[in-house]
Amino acid sequence: MRSLVTTVMVAAASLVIASPALAQDRSVDGRLTQLEKRMNTVERVVSRTSGPLVQPEITPENGPVAAPGTPATAPIADLEQRMTSVESTLSGFTGRLEVDEHKLQQLEADFAAYKRATDARLKALEDKAAPAPGPDDGTAVDDGPTPTRPGAKPPTGPARPTANDPDRAKAVAAVPKPAGKDAVDKAMYAYNYGYRLWQAKFYPEAEAQLQGFGGKFAGHRLVSRAQNLLGMVYMDDDKPNLAAQVFYENYSKLPDGERAPDSLLNLAKALAVLKKPRTDICRVYSELGDVYGTKLTAAQKAEADKGRAASKCA
Repeated sequence: MRSLVTTVMVAAASLVIASPALAQDRSVDGRLTQLEKRMNTVERVVSRTSGPLVQPEITPENGPVAAPGTPATAPIADLEQRMTSVESTLSGFTGRLEVDEHKLQQLEADFAAYKRATDARLKALEDKAAPAPGPDDGTAVDDGPTPTRPGAKPPTGPARPTANDPDRAKAVAAVPKPAGKDAVDKAMYAYNYGYRLWQAKFYPEAEAQLQGFGGKFAGHRLVSRAQNLLGMVYMDDDKPNLAAQVFYENYSKLPDGERAPDSLLNLAKALAVLKKPRTDICRVYSELGDVYGTKLTAAQKAEADKGRAASKCA
């Protein structure tokens, strides 16, 4: 009897030892269930004293047993798992790239819409407020009094010139006209004379001198300067709407002109005077930095930084 028990116990132990790979692949509950079944078989064998030997409920598997330390998965399966991980990472990166590209397209569309809306508003303002150009002798049509900017000295004579105002005509005639080679170059003469009229605060006369400069002297290097100066004259003559349009057109039509960066700076100032939304003003400063960047002078950078701070641009 004792030998039979010993034989059965050894057989049961051999079953446990013979299948370590199988036990490693099962869960803890599964392994406990197997052990319980094997112990029940042992008990039944020990308790029998006669009759045929009870066959165990669990028999060793006939398949080959993996040696300890064998990888849990085949090399192909491991490679497929790694490829799946790489594909998942690449898919996430592609998704983020598509989102960023969509955002960039939205920003470009928003800026294009802003430019179209600005063009339309400025064109409407020009059609309503543009004064009739005066003759080439420097006079302008009288369209009523014009307020002066705070702190600015009013020009000599009445607020607006009239064709029959001898005192103002004498004052304008006292402004020295360009001479020498400046007088020979018609574009140079118009620009310099307009500049001197502006300095003397004869704004309507300066406007008449500079209006249409780009059409008369298309392609001349002074066109960018003249248009920027015309916008400054409008600003000093309390016409920020016209000034904003001139500044914007000078930048958009002649982005490589000498005064294109200054026109963007002046456009931001005109929008501030017009009390336009802060976002519009900040977009102008962003455009200035994006387009010209390192080409800006130290004075232009300082002026831009001051304007950004005043408008609380990010």
